[in-house]
Amino acid sequence: MRLLNRPLAFILAAALTVAAIIVIIEVIAKGVGHGPLVLHWTTWYHWAKRTHWNQTVIVVWSAILIVIGLLILIIELKPRRVTRLSLRSDQRATDAAVTRGGLAGTLRAAATRVDGVSAAAVVVRRRRARVSATAAARGRPATEALNEPVTQAVQDRLSQLDLRHPPRLRVRVNSRSR
Repeated sequence: MRLLNRPLAFILAAALTVAAIIVIIEVIAKGVGHGPLVLHWTTWYHWAKRTHWNQTVIVVWSAILIVIGLLILIIELKPRRVTRLSLRSDQRATDAAVTRGGLAGTLRAAATRVDGVSAAAVVVRRRRARVSATAAARGRPATEALNEPVTQAVQDRLSQLDLRHPPRLRVRVNSRSR
């Protein structure tokens, strides 16, 4: 939802600006003695004068708008996804972190540096990291021989970063597809 906040805020600001300009135009037109210029607001005004607050249409629309507002509030108050993993630091004033994408990239590079690995895919979550390496050779013996070196290389790189709460590591080596 956070990704949509800026465009939605821009759209809302533009709509409010247009509405304010229309209100200003209509107020000036009414003050000068002309009728409605942009919107025919007099029909809305007469409807609002006839309609009481306890009528069904008002109650239904109020309930709908309250539910929509509560849903938006709940969505906005939901905690953000953790995108940064904190690094240990000797200084209290230092706040160092690595993004999940950056950690995935460095773990992918560590896995592909192992001889015999042609590619690697890494998914980093808040509490776990999953590395799926692809062996350059086909067959079970090739994957079994690479399992320990890939795990060791990725684990070494993860421990070099000195994360405060390192994710649990799961490494899997697959054989090359035909």
